[in-house]
Amino acid sequence: MKKFSLYTITFFAVGITVLLISFFSFQHIYSLSKEDLFNAKFEAGKREAREIGKLLEMQLKQGIPKETVIQNLQNSIVNTDTQSSFICMYNQKGIELCHPNPALVGQIIDKDNSTFTSGSKHSDFIEILNSGKESTGTRHLVQSRDRRSEIVSVFPVGGSDWMVASHANLEVINEQIRSLYLNFSIAFLLATLLILVVSFLLIRMIYRKYEAAKNSEINDLNDEINMLTAINTQLNSIHERLKLHAALPSQEDPAENSKRRVITYQKDELISLETSEIAYFFLENNIVYIKTTRANQYPITSSLDELIKTLDQKMFYRANRQFIINIKAISNILLYGKNQLKIVTMPESKETILISKNRVAEFKKWLEQ
Repeated sequence: MKKFSLYTITFFAVGITVLLISFFSFQHIYSLSKEDLFNAKFEAGKREAREIGKLLEMQLKQGIPKETVIQNLQNSIVNTDTQSSFICMYNQKGIELCHPNPALVGQIIDKDNSTFTSGSKHSDFIEILNSGKESTGTRHLVQSRDRRSEIVSVFPVGGSDWMVASHANLEVINEQIRSLYLNFSIAFLLATLLILVVSFLLIRMIYRKYEAAKNSEINDLNDEINMLTAINTQLNSIHERLKLHAALPSQEDPAENSKRRVITYQKDELISLETSEIAYFFLENNIVYIKTTRANQYPITSSLDELIKTLDQKMFYRANRQFIINIKAISNILLYGKNQLKIVTMPESKETILISKNRVAEFKKWLEQ
């Protein structure tokens, strides 16, 4: 797979994951924030209506005439902004006693004016005023053109039939929510883009390190393959020379003081083997065995240390503590693990014949002689 395709697929996978997580997180946070905003408006309205109601009640207890208390409240709220939220006061008959718009003072709330919803209960707003009890809910206006619905908290003033009401325009609140939604959207969009950019840069950095490590491994592997190819080529050349020498036995010049035959036994019979017939010697269960080129196996009383001293060093090599191998028996040389060589012989050995990394150079030198 090309680098660009790999980067693109990984980037899109990370991007889609981030977008999905951001989207669901955004929706969850937005829902919680919207709910908190509504709750805050409800609580603020209740607190404002209660505080003003208690203040009016205190003034009445101090002996201030009702007309004066009503006039003081009217003076304090007159011409205040009614588009977002405001305070007004009714009596329990539904007559408007105080309102920021003086023209509405004296207006009578009737059944057709508005409905009131508190939790799962629905009633006319006039019924809430008639009850003389504290209540908070949503008022739906029928006749008003300025607003359609609002959050209303009413609180009875002790010692009177007055009902202080705190109003909050739902259209304004919804506009605040839309603004909140827009701000959240922008924030999440910028955060998502930032995460995607950082993710892309991190992916590229990680892949570059990964590629560098892989390229290094590939180069090392190529070097090992080249070395192994050269060794096997050299091995084939040696086999060809040995075949040529076998065809011309008179020209053979065995090493001095090296054995040309090995004496072994099978049951009560002594057997003399030409060293050229021996594929390898191996140690198993503290007994040294001979494996011939015809796959016959015989025990021998000599140790591997003793044998390697008496064998032709050009023909036999001590691979490790368990094996002495004949160069003629080597059919292939393979890489094994890190910097080790695996020797494949004919006939094949049950145990893996390994050349340790510390002896690879020596083994190559032996092949070259």
